Amino acid sequence: MSYTIIEGSTIRFYTSMPFTSISGTVVNPDNVVFNYSVQGQNEVTYRWINPTGDSTGHIVQGSGGTGYFQCDVPTSGNPGTWVWQWGCYPSSGQDVTNTQVYTQGTVIVSASDL
Repeated sequence: MSYTIIEGSTIRFYTSMPFTSISGTVVNPDNVVFNYSVQGQNEVTYRWINPTGDSTGHIVQGSGGTGYFQCDVPTSGNPGTWVWQWGCYPSSGQDVTNTQVYTQGTVIVSASDL
């Protein structure tokens, strides 16, 4: 997926499909990870750990319930091409779901004219 927005907005990144086990059961994995970088600079990583959540408050359970997540990220001061990715790693060893799916995309953040 690719989008263009104006700098200063907050982007809501979300999983449009739930995380599922190999058998197809919708699950909350042990570790849900959201990464992004702007213009190829340092990658920013947020991690949601089951069952305690994300200590930074960035990743939260999505409105779809189990298996769905969202992450709100402000764009102020970060115009350019954003590359983002949802993942499920590393496994803590307790994740019997073997869920390794991810989705990724880009967002173009245009400098604000205001």
